[in-house]
Amino acid sequence: MTELLHTRVFGERGPLVALLHGWGWDGRLMAPLAEALGGRARVVQPDLPGYGLNADRDCTDFEDCVDQLMATVPDADVVVGWSLGGLLALRWASLVPLRKLALIGATPRFMQAFDWPHGMSAERFDAFADAFDDAPMKARTRFAALSALGDADARQVRATMAGLVEQPPLPSRQALDRGLHWLHHVDLREAVHGVSARVLCLHGAEDRVVDAAACDWMSSAAGAHCVRVPGAAHLPWLQGGVADLCEWVGADD
Repeated sequence: MTELLHTRVFGERGPLVALLHGWGWDGRLMAPLAEALGGRARVVQPDLPGYGLNADRDCTDFEDCVDQLMATVPDADVVVGWSLGGLLALRWASLVPLRKLALIGATPRFMQAFDWPHGMSAERFDAFADAFDDAPMKARTRFAALSALGDADARQVRATMAGLVEQPPLPSRQALDRGLHWLHHVDLREAVHGVSARVLCLHGAEDRVVDAAACDWMSSAAGAHCVRVPGAAHLPWLQGGVADLCEWVGADD
């Protein structure tokens, strides 16, 4: 049997929540959200293979990463994923029945396409990917700036992310490169129709990474409840989204 991923745990009672981070930063970036959720739920936060607590772990592809996450928190009632973690969470919810699924700053397809205007443009992504090839760790700082763009307190967002850029354990280059590949190629729009869980989309109204209009699509495709956080960009839990998510996760319905 494959060794389970290492996790952080918050809270002692309530629904069992798996909390998944996104590209470039391990679960420490989401500490305020994890701690707040711990007041309403039992939160298990696995770092992705190649990140943080699991910096020495690997996965073969997107599906293997999802399998490792599901094996680590097999009895999850709720899965919450931010950004790339939202893609992983959505795939999880399409494979097994969950009670609830929360997507934060996430979308079933990260890249724009002729029939999908809600993602990142190819020009912006390619410029970022080229910068990553030249200097992977500097590309994380660039992503922090992009994540803060449009936020009412952009300085706080940048400072929060920058404070963890050099804190070990650092993500492996392989994990970063693999994550960019997933963001570029994974398209889960069809998988959405197989999700039986109740869905919440929590999105910064000013997000420049993923268009908040993706919430409207999720509402039509999966009956998602959409919450746009005013003044927030790609890290909406820093601008008041925490209360909305905690209330939704802890609700009995």
